[in-house]
Amino acid sequence: MKNKKGFTLMELLAVIIILGVLMTLGVVSVQKYLDQARNASYDDFERTLKASTTNYLIEHTGEIPTIGSTFRINATDLINNGYLKTLKDPDKPNSDCNSSSYVIVKRNSNTDFNMDLEYHPCLKCSRYKTNDSLCS
Repeated sequence: MKNKKGFTLMELLAVIIILGVLMTLGVVSVQKYLDQARNASYDDFERTLKASTTNYLIEHTGEIPTIGSTFRINATDLINNGYLKTLKDPDKPNSDCNSSSYVIVKRNSNTDFNMDLEYHPCLKCSRYKTNDSLCS
């Protein structure tokens, strides 16, 4: 009688195929979560640009646009004045989104004691660009 030890070639092949399918599913799932994290970073950058511009205009009231007009401030100006930290590109760790990003502030009207200001952050990174009609 023959002593059988080990696995047959078919059993090993089946295990390798099953592991390959599981790894493929794992990589696809991880990539989905990485994309979601990257998009969340871009959304956070846009909110940060908006908040930094709000703080900038609180201290630089002379630059608030007149009713019906717009004002544009670059991210580099916000960084140079201490209102914003460097926006590191999540897609390329060695680059940033500062040089081509900006915020457009539009003043619609005066309402009571407040001004009706719209903020349009225009973020431009290596693989991301804000989807806003005012951003060129």
